[in-house]
Amino acid sequence: MPRSLSKIDKMSGDEIKDLKHRLHSFQGGECFLCGRPINLEADETEIDHIVPLADKGPDEEANWALLHSVCNDRKSAQNLNLARILMRFENTKEEYGGALTTAQVLEMHGGSTQQLHVDDRGDSVLVRYECRGSIKEIEAPIIVDPNNLNYRSFFIELPIEVLHHDFELNPRKIINADKLIKEFWRKNPQLHVALCRLQIDTEAKKGDVLLFDGQHKTAAQIFLGNRAVPVRVFLNPDKDRLKEANRRAHKELRQVEFFKSVLDDLGQDIFSQHFRRFLEDETGIPKSEKAFIESLEADTRVEMKRNLYHYLKTTVKNSEDPRNEFFDYVELDQPRSKTWPISYDSVEKTFLRHFIDSSPCEAPVDADYDEENDYPRNTERKNLVILMNIVTDYVLREKFDKSLGIAKLEDRIKKGEVIPDNHLRAYRMFRPAVFVVWCEFLKEAIAMYLIAKGKITNDMRNRNRVLWAQMDGRDWEAIAKMIDKLASHKLWIDRGPVISNAFGQTRPEFFRKLLEEGIIDGIGKILGEPINIQYLFNAAGSDNNCLSDYILAIGLDDFSTAIEKYLFYLHEISDLGPKLLCLFDHEINQLLA
Repeated sequence: MPRSLSKIDKMSGDEIKDLKHRLHSFQGGECFLCGRPINLEADETEIDHIVPLADKGPDEEANWALLHSVCNDRKSAQNLNLARILMRFENTKEEYGGALTTAQVLEMHGGSTQQLHVDDRGDSVLVRYECRGSIKEIEAPIIVDPNNLNYRSFFIELPIEVLHHDFELNPRKIINADKLIKEFWRKNPQLHVALCRLQIDTEAKKGDVLLFDGQHKTAAQIFLGNRAVPVRVFLNPDKDRLKEANRRAHKELRQVEFFKSVLDDLGQDIFSQHFRRFLEDETGIPKSEKAFIESLEADTRVEMKRNLYHYLKTTVKNSEDPRNEFFDYVELDQPRSKTWPISYDSVEKTFLRHFIDSSPCEAPVDADYDEENDYPRNTERKNLVILMNIVTDYVLREKFDKSLGIAKLEDRIKKGEVIPDNHLRAYRMFRPAVFVVWCEFLKEAIAMYLIAKGKITNDMRNRNRVLWAQMDGRDWEAIAKMIDKLASHKLWIDRGPVISNAFGQTRPEFFRKLLEEGIIDGIGKILGEPINIQYLFNAAGSDNNCLSDYILAIGLDDFSTAIEKYLFYLHEISDLGPKLLCLFDHEINQLLA
């Protein structure tokens, strides 16, 4: 159905020009949508109805607005008042790097300036706060949880001045509040209240109201101009238990799922607090991760093991000595990104899964360690960060161009857009399905190298303890050669349609066959040199990966016995079995000669 003709459509060019000048003056020289200045001589501008004619908005100057043409094209609602709020939310988000914290939303709107005064009367609370220069008092009944009498709470509407972000229970950022802004704009009710906790200072009878759930609803209400929001406030709750309940609600119970990076942050906090208390206990129990887990009640051990893994992953992500530079290129706040080449989910399925032993470590934390024999978890973290930083050096730093992004990159190449090789390589190497495969191959190649050097055992390889090895400069040089050879393969920069289409695949099985054998089903062999374990292992060079190293490592004088044991070792280190024997045929023949 064609839109109704407006009085504006019937105006002459001079009348439009005069109208734009009047609206420009009335709006203070700013665009109605974005709020930025309009230059009538230089900017392309349009006039639109604030309330659309289709919504029975009047076709009068009081309902007309002047805006940048680009803003009118970008608007995500026909009603300009709503579109202005949505654009302000998006622009604010961009100013803060694409995501906002609840604290930032509150502070930019004048929130988080007061504590709440509370008089706990047993069956009710009398709360007091300052509002517009006067003191306001409200009494609310206390509700006791029917399953746990220790959980007491009350429902109330509170001004944003007394609300604070609970970073500890929920570090999650606000990304997509658009739908909630539209929902509340339509005058639909907020069905679920935000959740807060309040730890009352018994002497001062006041404390911070910490909002830990319902941040998106609260942000939507605030951007709509509401200065107070409905909340449920827990009084002096068991923080650790509430934290675990909130984590379970967003994970196991799937009310609103947390991103994996947020789950890791929450899990590591739970583990570290409990483990710290265990280490401070003066009993004679050995101070190790394994002893800690075994000290817990049986029905809590599985959950704490999960939290241990969250803790280990977070120590790698947040490492400062050395700093983990790989995460400068990882999207941490949402499942997918149009800007960064790597998702946190992909990192979790690759580096973190293959190189962290998630089982409790039996080594004592408080043993007498030194630089040559460090606590295994410190070695694991440090080595993994170094490995990830080497990948960053060869593939990402000064190579990935954030301004080009990753959105529809293969389509853009097909349409003729010039994408630099370095940027294309960084994009393709970290497509989730292929990333899973090459990282697994890299782990196996590194494990083979370290076993041959006598620095780890096959059992350590099988238990993801490859990076528990004490590594030296020669080892890292060999591993850097593997990564260099991996990144240098022409697959990553081939712009032909077959390869470009291949990177649209999402199944690791597809890329396993492509990398390991160079084959695409239905097309045939397309890679002259596959990217498999042998390809990576050989990159380290014969000086670093040789049979003689193995013979020295196992300390055998009898050469024929060494060969026999070495062949057994090749079978032992991988499920690929006989396929790996060909890796060393040339070297074995040279030694036998």
